[in-house]
Amino acid sequence: VCSSDLSSSDSVIQKAAGEIQGLELKIAGSGESLERLLSNEAHIAGYHVSDQKSSKAIHQRLLKNEIQVYPVMKRTQGLIVKKGNPLHIRSIDDLSGKKIRFINRQIGSGTRLLLDTLLMEEGIDPSTINGYFHEEFTHSAIANAILAGKADVGLGVKNIALENGLGFVPLKDEIFFIAMNKEMAAQAESSRLIRKIRSYSGETPGYKAVSLNRQIRDWL
Repeated sequence: VCSSDLSSSDSVIQKAAGEIQGLELKIAGSGESLERLLSNEAHIAGYHVSDQKSSKAIHQRLLKNEIQVYPVMKRTQGLIVKKGNPLHIRSIDDLSGKKIRFINRQIGSGTRLLLDTLLMEEGIDPSTINGYFHEEFTHSAIANAILAGKADVGLGVKNIALENGLGFVPLKDEIFFIAMNKEMAAQAESSRLIRKIRSYSGETPGYKAVSLNRQIRDWL
C-alpha cells in the first residue's frame, strides 16, 4: 500500500517515516495535515497540540469522522537562540521591541498557533515583534536562519536547537498525535510507523515516548 502521510515538521517523524516502505511523507502544518486527512487527500496525518482544551476539541472532531488517534510522543517547544544566549532572552515578553530580530513559522503550523496563543495570554501585540511576519516552514529552517545571523530568535523544538549547537529556552511541552482512518489503522505499515516514532522519541533529547491514552488522560 502506498500511502500519503502529511505531518507537521518534525525530525523524529521524518526519520521514522523514511524507514517505512510505501509511505510518502509530505510536510505541512498541523491544521493543513488534519484538513487533508478529513477530506481524504491523505491517509495519515501527524499533528501536535500544546493545550488540553484544543486537544480535546480536535479529538472530538476526528472521532465524529471515525478517525483514530494515537498519541506517540511528547516534545518541548521553546525559543531557539544563539549559542550562549548573548541577548539574554528569557521569555516571550523579550520578543517585543525592535532590538531583537524574530523569525516566525507559517500560518497553519502548530508552532505558529502556539506562539499566537502565548502572545494573546501575555497581552503582547504581534506588530511589536520585529520579524513576526518573516516566516519559515520548518524547525530546521528557523535554526538555519539563526545560525546564518539572519535572526536572533525563533520558536522551535529543543532537539533542533541541540543538534545545531544553539541555545534553548523551554516554554511548553506538547503532545504529538498520529491520526488515520480505520482502514489505514489496520495496515501493518501504520503500526510500524507508530512503533518507530515511539522508539526514536524515547532516545532523542527533548522528546519522550507516549504510548498509552492514560498517560495523557486530560488531553482526550
